[in-house]
Amino acid sequence: METIQTPVQNHPKFVRWALMIGIVVILNVFFSVVLALAFPAPVYDDFCPRVNVSPTDAATCDAQGGEWTAYAPVPAYADPSSPKMTGYCDMYAKCQKPYQEASDQHALYAFLLMIALGLVALVAGFMPIGSSIVSTGLSYGGVIALVIGSAEYWGTAGNWLRLAIATIGLVALLYIGWRRFRD
Repeated sequence: METIQTPVQNHPKFVRWALMIGIVVILNVFFSVVLALAFPAPVYDDFCPRVNVSPTDAATCDAQGGEWTAYAPVPAYADPSSPKMTGYCDMYAKCQKPYQEASDQHALYAFLLMIALGLVALVAGFMPIGSSIVSTGLSYGGVIALVIGSAEYWGTAGNWLRLAIATIGLVALLYIGWRRFRD
């Protein structure tokens, strides 16, 4: 039996690049939507409702859930006719900590999900799937997802965790490059 081979079309390089870049971008848009659906980001207003009027004394401030901060005593030579402000009420001081904790937890989950999705895309890109453009787009998309995931968590991670993330990423990419692309 005779095998009939279909001719391979050679598309212009700019078309191949456009498709590859499109795969990279849309893959990461897809990952971002998955992240938003799986782990919605905390909303500041849920933790700290907006306050229209700020209390002007410590007792009212505490009663409304704020934190009073007193000013330094007014010097004796100050103008006695000017209004005397004894401090200010920070209505968001107490709610900021729970919001920050929820935000840090979201950053950790976002990091873990983006790393997992990036690794899946990277591994899929190295599998022989028949199209070098799709493989390349998946590989680059995976690397970009790793960068995005790390960047989102970078400010929350401590220095040792940053070093571990950078080391693991560098070792993984060097290993993949060494194993897959030997000259």
